[in-house]
Amino acid sequence: MISKNELKYIKSLKLKKYRAREKKFLVEGIKNVSELLKSDFEVDYLICTKEYSHLFSQFHIVVSRDQLQAISTLKTNETCLAVAKIKSFRKETIDFSDHVIILDQVSDPGNLGTIVRSLDWFGFSQLILSPDSADFYNPKTIASTMGSFTRLKPFYVDLRSLLRDRNENIYGLTLDGENVSAVEINEPSIFVLGSESHGISKALGDLISKELTIPGPGRAESLNVAVATSILLYQLRLNKR
Repeated sequence: MISKNELKYIKSLKLKKYRAREKKFLVEGIKNVSELLKSDFEVDYLICTKEYSHLFSQFHIVVSRDQLQAISTLKTNETCLAVAKIKSFRKETIDFSDHVIILDQVSDPGNLGTIVRSLDWFGFSQLILSPDSADFYNPKTIASTMGSFTRLKPFYVDLRSLLRDRNENIYGLTLDGENVSAVEINEPSIFVLGSESHGISKALGDLISKELTIPGPGRAESLNVAVATSILLYQLRLNKR
C-alpha cells in the first residue's frame, strides 16, 4: 500500500524546486525504469500497476492505473514509475582526455534528453551545461534519454570560469563557421553549442578558438540543437577512425 502523503510527495517531484530540495527525481516507463534498476542509482520507490508487477523481482508497490496516472508526467502511463536519488558531480572531476561537449543556455528538456541519448550512443560519458540550461533530471529530459541518463554525468558550471582556464582548442558551432567536416581535429577539444534562439552567449565569444558550422543546401533557418549535436558527434568519431 502507498499513502496519500507518499503519492503527494512523489507528485511534487514533477517540479524542479522539489527535486532540488529532496535530491530526488522521477523515472517513468518500462525502458527507463529497467535501465535505472540496472544502474547504481539509489531507488526509493518502485511503483507499478498489477499488469506489469511480474516484470520486477525486487520490492515494488502495486497501485491502480488511476493512482499511477495521477503522479505521472506522461500523457499515458499504465506501466511503472520510480523515484531515485539525484547524483551530483564535482567540477574537478570533469574528464578532458576526450572531446568535451558543452551546452550553453539550451533550455528545452526534450532536446537535452535527445542529446544525452546521442552522447551515450557515440561513447561519451559526460556533458557540461550552463546553469541556465534545462534540468538534466526534468521528467521530460529523462523520458527522452531512453535510459541513457544512467550512463552520463552532467556538470552544471559557470562556463566562462571553466573555459578561460583551459588550454584545449575551444570550438563553437555557429551558422557562419568553417565546415566541420573540413577541419582536422585530432587532439581532445571542447565544443560549445548554444540555443537555437540565441546561439552561444556573448560572454563566451572571446574564448572560442574557431567557429564551425554544419553546412546544408536547404533554406531552413537553422538546425535543431539536438540534431546538430548528433551530426557533430558522428563527425568527431569519424575523425578518430
